Amino acid sequence: MINQENLHRIIQTRTFKTNTHNIANRLVISDADAQELLCTELAEHRLSKYSNNEIASLLDAGDQNLGWKVTYAARDVVSKYYRALGKQAEHQYHGELADIETGVIRLVNGDKVENINEYQLAKVTQQFATQSSRLFCDLLIRYGKNETMAQMRLTNKQFNRKLRNCQSYISKHRSKFDLVTNQTRDRQLYVLNSLNELDATINGTREGNIQDWIDSHIKLVNELLSTSDVRYQGAVLNHWETASKADQYAFIRECINAQSKAQQWIDQSNQAIKQAGEAQSN
Repeated sequence: MINQENLHRIIQTRTFKTNTHNIANRLVISDADAQELLCTELAEHRLSKYSNNEIASLLDAGDQNLGWKVTYAARDVVSKYYRALGKQAEHQYHGELADIETGVIRLVNGDKVENINEYQLAKVTQQFATQSSRLFCDLLIRYGKNETMAQMRLTNKQFNRKLRNCQSYISKHRSKFDLVTNQTRDRQLYVLNSLNELDATINGTREGNIQDWIDSHIKLVNELLSTSDVRYQGAVLNHWETASKADQYAFIRECINAQSKAQQWIDQSNQAIKQAGEAQSN
């Protein structure tokens, strides 16, 4: 547990103050609340395995690694906050996820039958701006045109106009819908979770080594190498320990950049789900 002296010294650092202010701005809370969240995250996770003597030594040396731990802890605070809000918004619209995730809706598209679960359907329909549009799309996907017209008491002309309006809305807000579609979101979650594992491995909070992580994520590593400044990519891929320091640092920089981008994408996705849930409850 971090003692009060070390905690006070960390709070006085520029990195801590900057990240506290960033958290407050992103979560729309006071600096005092943001400071408390960041202190808790540092104490319980990023610095939990460090002794107070080790923390004091890092502070005395002005070690940059301590600053990075504060920065990553701040990202964790924001990420956890929006993940919680995203789950809450989903629950408001669906009820408990455990009760509905197994529900499967069969969609007939010509001669092809496709399955979509309740969770997937609701995430998409939530993105429409009005309750009427959400209901229209939900009914249409579930039951087809005739039942939708009957349930909403629509004439054929009204149905066609409603359908055109929904199609137009989807076209204009394609990026909004992309944020909650499973294939795109699952890919971003995979990238983020994989790079979080690498981060934990580097920081010693997860068992294993970098080469083991590389061997388990070959496809992702090749994608990262293709956009990196690594000179001898084969060495990084197959013999991490013998790769040059320059190439190791270049690869880690690329990973940090990709991790940040994936986290930002997931934050935006969670925010989209949160906003849809709030609109649904109003």
